[in-house]
Amino acid sequence: MPKNEDPTSGIKVDRQTVREIVGVCGAALAGYGAWLHYAPAGFMVAGSILVGLAVIGTLRGGN
Repeated sequence: MPKNEDPTSGIKVDRQTVREIVGVCGAALAGYGAWLHYAPAGFMVAGSILVGLAVIGTLRGGN
């Protein structure tokens, strides 16, 4: 390792980014699970999650 590199430097991910990644994975799994049961249900679940996120973002004043 070169002298000028700090061993603690690297990619830093804050908690909000982790929450968003986990949320996207959860939404994808919910949609996929519904799709496995009944194909149109997967689209309905995924669409309702997106609409819900849009409503929440609008109510919070999403910038």
